[in-house]
Amino acid sequence: MRKVHISGKKFKVALAALTGEKLSDICSRYEVSSSLVHKWKKQLKDQGSVVFSQSKQTVESSHTKELSKLYERIGKLTTELDFLKKVLGD
Repeated sequence: MRKVHISGKKFKVALAALTGEKLSDICSRYEVSSSLVHKWKKQLKDQGSVVFSQSKQTVESSHTKELSKLYERIGKLTTELDFLKKVLGD
């Protein structure tokens, strides 16, 4: 089974590689292979500018969508909780 690495970890690994830290130190600290370090470093170099090219409107739009999903989830959980309280007599 392949290990899933979160984006924050990938960024830290790539940044460490870009700053000149020894490859062996990076691999042992973050428990990743050298090929992943090279891959993530290349991705950061090639696509790092995308972070600064996102418009404010795009970011706000994605936050609004995420907020809507969270409110929807809260509503479902509240309904489930109310139901369970009725069933259990609380």
